[in-house]
Amino acid sequence: MPTQVENGKAFEYAIAKAYYDYLEDRGVTAFFQADEHYQNAKICFEIQTEDSKAGFYTAAMKTIETMVAIEPGLTSPREKEDWLRIRLASDREGAFGDVRDVIFSRNYNNLAWEMGISAKNNHDAVKHSRLSQTIDFGKEWMECPCSSRYFSEIKPVFDYLTRLRNQNPQFKWEELGESKSEEIYVPLLKAFRKEMLCLTKDNSAAPANLLQYLIGRKPFYKVIKEDRKNIVVVKAFNIGGKLNQTVNGRKPVIKTDVVRLPTRIIEFEFKDNSDTTLMMILDEGWQISFRIHSASTYIETSLKFDINLIGNPPILFTQHLF
Repeated sequence: MPTQVENGKAFEYAIAKAYYDYLEDRGVTAFFQADEHYQNAKICFEIQTEDSKAGFYTAAMKTIETMVAIEPGLTSPREKEDWLRIRLASDREGAFGDVRDVIFSRNYNNLAWEMGISAKNNHDAVKHSRLSQTIDFGKEWMECPCSSRYFSEIKPVFDYLTRLRNQNPQFKWEELGESKSEEIYVPLLKAFRKEMLCLTKDNSAAPANLLQYLIGRKPFYKVIKEDRKNIVVVKAFNIGGKLNQTVNGRKPVIKTDVVRLPTRIIEFEFKDNSDTTLMMILDEGWQISFRIHSASTYIETSLKFDINLIGNPPILFTQHLF
């Protein structure tokens, strides 16, 4: 059975292939950048069952008419030689904050038009970042280095984990029982919360940098395939107004509002009846959850966040396709 990663890559390939087929059928010349990332995704698609292939491809096809109406660059070549390039992004690009998986572009005669889609197969998590004794989340996430106080506060927790691992590398997280919350999760989250509030208070650009780190540093469209609800969701993260542009004289049929980045944290507290999750509310309509957990069966000297965007500005373009 294909893994979750393979399913995700299969959906990326299905989007690229469906758009290529649709455009070619309508006389729009397109080509794949057939590099290793494309070949890898194609293999992930080909190992699927026939039903799964059909599901990925159909979900991708459902989004095309909407995307063509929003992004005229897909169907608006300047001249006959202005081919549409379709490529699949590398994991390295994602590590540097570009969350787009399928990227479409035109560069003929110095026209620089580009747009990308982030493909999500049955999930909508934005990041799986980690905390450890050496990870400076402030610097990595928001370009604001964490204080020495923060590292002093989390040191006892990671020293404790290091001792357990050194004593027995096969020691399992579940063996800690209820002490996981009191000795690990809660003190870490309290230190993280305290440092986050200090960093965003002292650095005016920090809230915007945080959101862009989490959702993507470049404007993009998100396509979410939700099998349980039998729907595909399209969202337009038109940050800075760089999407939804007129291309070669053709205007978008559907307009998407420009989305503003946050400037401050309004509230950042533990979720009700939870000792593993923090809930953040920012201005401009953004809401984020941070759930900390052990990502391995055995004790590790770092912990992982499952970070989700649970609220976005009401003006953000969202369409549900059944």
